[in-house]
Amino acid sequence: MQSGFNTNIRHRGVLFHVQTEDSGRANPHVISHLFYGGNIMASEKRDYSAELGSDDLENVVRRLMESQHKVLLKSLR
Repeated sequence: MQSGFNTNIRHRGVLFHVQTEDSGRANPHVISHLFYGGNIMASEKRDYSAELGSDDLENVVRRLMESQHKVLLKSLR
């Protein structure tokens, strides 16, 4: 499984960091945080427990992570 995504993005001259992680099958959720100066400014969390039986779980989770990561990046604009 994909462990996570990390992106540094500059918006209006200020550097932010977006981090997205999968908590794994035992805790089936994806969580993304928007950081500024080491502090969490915003978070998104999505549960994927309904997808645990999927034959393509790895791709399902990867797409969820990518989508959620992009949402937080776009929220800066």
